[in-house]
Amino acid sequence: MMDLGALKLRLRAQERNFQILVILISAILITFIVAPILSIILKAFITEKGISLSNFSLFFSNSYYREAVYSTFLTALFTVFGTVAIGVPLAYIMVRYEFPLKRLFSILILVPMIMPPFVGAIGLYKILGINGAVNLILVNYLNILDKPINFLFGTIELFRLGPYDKFILPYGIVLINTIHLFPLVYLNCAASLANIDPSLEEQAENLGARGFYLFRTVTFPLMRPGLMAGAVLVFIWTFSDLGTALIVHYFKYLPVIVFFKLYEIRAGNPSPVSYVIGVLMIITSFVALYISRKYVSLKRYVMLFAGGRVIKKVLKPRGVKLALVYVGLILLSLIALSPHIGLTLLAFSDKWVFSILPEGYTLRHMNQVLMSSLPYMTNSILYSSVAAVIDIIIGGFVAYVVTRRLAVGGDLLDLVATLPIAVPGVIFGLGYWALFYKVPLLDPLRYTPIILTISYSMRRLPYTVRVSYAGMLQIDEALEEASINLGATRITTFRKITLPLLVMNLFAGGIMAFVNAMIEVSTTFLLVLTARSAPATWFLYFVAFADPRNGLNMASAIGLIFVIIVATALIVVQKILGSRMGTVFRL
Repeated sequence: MMDLGALKLRLRAQERNFQILVILISAILITFIVAPILSIILKAFITEKGISLSNFSLFFSNSYYREAVYSTFLTALFTVFGTVAIGVPLAYIMVRYEFPLKRLFSILILVPMIMPPFVGAIGLYKILGINGAVNLILVNYLNILDKPINFLFGTIELFRLGPYDKFILPYGIVLINTIHLFPLVYLNCAASLANIDPSLEEQAENLGARGFYLFRTVTFPLMRPGLMAGAVLVFIWTFSDLGTALIVHYFKYLPVIVFFKLYEIRAGNPSPVSYVIGVLMIITSFVALYISRKYVSLKRYVMLFAGGRVIKKVLKPRGVKLALVYVGLILLSLIALSPHIGLTLLAFSDKWVFSILPEGYTLRHMNQVLMSSLPYMTNSILYSSVAAVIDIIIGGFVAYVVTRRLAVGGDLLDLVATLPIAVPGVIFGLGYWALFYKVPLLDPLRYTPIILTISYSMRRLPYTVRVSYAGMLQIDEALEEASINLGATRITTFRKITLPLLVMNLFAGGIMAFVNAMIEVSTTFLLVLTARSAPATWFLYFVAFADPRNGLNMASAIGLIFVIIVATALIVVQKILGSRMGTVFRL
């Protein structure tokens, strides 16, 4: 039998090995998450003359770039306004009102979540385009308008500052992102509203508050933390959205400028403009995230009667109010479904010109896409599968270390691992070019599959971290302590005790990482150079959408495949996580 001294030495050695593993994982995260961000910042400020703001002076002296800054900020801001205008009243109706078919509407209004915005933009071509179904109905059938509205490609000049600075709003991008992102505001507001102590509103009613005054002075302030969380996610998403801007051909947009400036980096003559834009996007995302967290932390409302029995107030609208609820929900459901309807019809349409619906249907486009996209889909599956495995290993380990407080700086490790959910994908693509260009095995120019897989894994790591973290909180530490007390190592304990209990959470997080890597746009477009190593999203835009004859139909066909993949994944994850699915999207 091993004596006590030898046992202590063995445990110390194993603990030392475990800490080495923590350091190794930390080094990986710093190299592929923190370092690319820092490299952009350094390249923006460091010039041949040393640390300088000359790159920023050069950037802001150009009226084209200034207008791009204005347009990008305005687009993100107006998208927040649009999603809030829909999400807040929708949350109130769905949480406080009880009416027939409520369950059906609760499913329909979440349908936009199964489609990436850039894919939805394709689906809206024949619905909201110049010659789309809506314009045909308004102009030719109802005679409400004299000429069609340019819903998708239109811009409006809000105002000017001098002769050169124009504040232009590409309202097509605002419309598309509002349709796809309002569920983020709705879900966060609904969660806040559902947790409000009814006694707070009852006390206000006893003091005479009624109707909208009660909502404005009591209910809405209690919803603000959820509203702020959803609004920040919408703002960051829209601010960094590359795919939608490319689909609607609006190029005076910061992520698009970075995308088109990449040829200078590939030629060995990197433009400082890209790095300046990168710094602006980093600062904006971090400030938005900080304001959100700071605001939410200051607005922690607790139940006045925690632990007691609280009866939630449920309203049953009747008459005109019920009719208005149904009209609003039906209209919103049709809006939410419109991209999916357009995408499906386009994928199977044989001829669709100047008509509300296709004049014929065919499987030709779907068959053509299934054959031609096979190499690209294979690449996507390969990259995403490897990335998901990496995320499961690192995400599960990080969650284990953080929840069990096994390393100094565990909270910092958690922050770094979760950071990619708030950092634009454009930043990762640009940062990898800035940091790994001409680096053996990591150069995007020569080793695209490797760097693309790494970027996918880092971008989607927060999914496995958050889901694993939620699973770890449900595992009793006493089980692990008993194993260690009986002589098992930390790693053996994790493998034989913790891992079997955590496996379903890891599986759910892996699915989320896989499917979101499959539909990744920003880092894909920035890192992929040739068709040989390109994934399916690259094929969708640069091959299918670019086809001069059947571009819309082919892009819609592969977009429909993406929708089916995402929907299937979300259903599986929902079955596994249930009500804890919200932890996947927590910042």
